[in-house]
Amino acid sequence: MSSVGVYTRDQKRAKAFYTQKVGLRVRDAKPKLGYLALGATKGGEDASLDVWQPDPAWGPMYEATVKQIGTVTGIGFLSANLARTVEGLRRKGVEVEVTKESDGEDFARIKDPDGNVFFASGDPRAAVKRPGLSRLEFITVVTRDASRAKDFFTKSLGLKARKSGGYETFRVSPKGTAIMPFTPTREMYKDPSDYDADMAHVGEDTSIMFETSDVSALQEQLMGRSVRFSQKAKREAWGMQAKFLDPDDNVYSLIEIEAD
Repeated sequence: MSSVGVYTRDQKRAKAFYTQKVGLRVRDAKPKLGYLALGATKGGEDASLDVWQPDPAWGPMYEATVKQIGTVTGIGFLSANLARTVEGLRRKGVEVEVTKESDGEDFARIKDPDGNVFFASGDPRAAVKRPGLSRLEFITVVTRDASRAKDFFTKSLGLKARKSGGYETFRVSPKGTAIMPFTPTREMYKDPSDYDADMAHVGEDTSIMFETSDVSALQEQLMGRSVRFSQKAKREAWGMQAKFLDPDDNVYSLIEIEAD
């Protein structure tokens, strides 16, 4: 997995927030394409956070992406020292809410200037307890059927399953960012509208991108495993892109980046 997108009304303001207040680093930027990729570290095998400012020139995608501004993103980072990270964010005026999970671990909900919410949790494997975000660990996707989702990610896509904090996650590689399917139930929520809000994410464009050296070849391979494509391989200004669907009609992208 190469990246996941988040949408903003003002990319310049968002960049300042994520780099100066949250501490992310610029991994890549192509201003002419409106492309800005950030990461907890300059390099790393985890996915980058791509910050996009929707443009009316995007056509039908424009309205869909504008609707995703100010939502719960499902993007989760790890921190080697969550308590000090939260303390540092609050000193900088960042809105952070901390709750305890069922296993007793703290879990932080961090809000950016557009109202987008992302998560941070502690990394129990970290040897050195430095504050700050260390990696983009997971991205949740909403599914109606966890068992069916598992079959899709393992058998159709070939991802590796692993238990993480009581949830099952799926990764391309051990050090990569995981997809974490989440099945809401009404019993999980005090406010019924929160359940409805989470279920509204079923069938959306996840903004998750998988990078490959040959989109067309991988597309044919996945179609042979009955993976459905909403967009076949298509040339873009930067390379090739195809879009495929999971059993809940959530949308993912395959991309092939060509040399500048």
